Amino acid sequence: VFRLDRSSKSHPPDPSDPKKFRKNGGGVLIGVRVDLNVISKKVSLSNCPAEMLAVQLTLENGMKCVISTCYRVGTLGMYNHDSVVRSLRSILCKKKPPKVFLVGDFNLSRVSWTDMSSPASIEQAFVDSFNELGLKQLIENPTHIKDNILDILLTNHETAINNLSILDHDSVCKSDHFPIQFNIRCNVKRKRSTKRKCYNFKRANWDALNSDLLLVNWNALFKTRDIDQCWNVTKHVLFKLVDKHIPVVTIKSDFQPPGFDSDCYTACRDKERLRVKFKQTK
Repeated sequence: VFRLDRSSKSHPPDPSDPKKFRKNGGGVLIGVRVDLNVISKKVSLSNCPAEMLAVQLTLENGMKCVISTCYRVGTLGMYNHDSVVRSLRSILCKKKPPKVFLVGDFNLSRVSWTDMSSPASIEQAFVDSFNELGLKQLIENPTHIKDNILDILLTNHETAINNLSILDHDSVCKSDHFPIQFNIRCNVKRKRSTKRKCYNFKRANWDALNSDLLLVNWNALFKTRDIDQCWNVTKHVLFKLVDKHIPVVTIKSDFQPPGFDSDCYTACRDKERLRVKFKQTK
């Protein structure tokens, strides 16, 4: 997971409304699936003051693509525009530029994307800069409850995008924006699922484990040892008894966190069921 938290640089206070932006929270985030056979790294944007994040993915065949996201406060002026464009230039202006996919809420509410124009000068500046950088905007339908296209998808490789759609309101979470969904055509392989051993705590004999721990003469074991040696002895005794009283099972990792067991899976299903119910009764 790559994240960029909100700051006073990306969200400068509004003199007319000092409480408009929260001091804590906000920011942008990009998550990369751990089972994809790619190398991912954060792209340095030279201390860009805008709320913008980019991650470069390197595929097995050496192809590079950059996934980026940005949030722009609608009241920000040319300084913010110049920061965003400067960051995009640092990614695109190379001998062999990567495939770039930038998605985010730019708050360009007055832009007509059919004729690439806006009556607002700052918005027109963004449109002109996107054209100059060879980025095409692909969102054609409103992404906000006020019937505006605020969230946009920019790319220098349009043919790589398919199945682009605007999802229903609140289909992912409660928001005044509509979620955007799309696929990127590229030959990415999945990592092979590995097997791992873990303790089956549901079948543990806790009574026998506690009884054996009570029989250990800790004073004799610790008497002549320093703190580090005592800790090592404690671990050795504890895990020896754990291995004795808690069975071990072999499972496929499926790239899930070690603590993601059947109970967590059930809780996730319950959460999804409640979310569907919320959508139906909102």
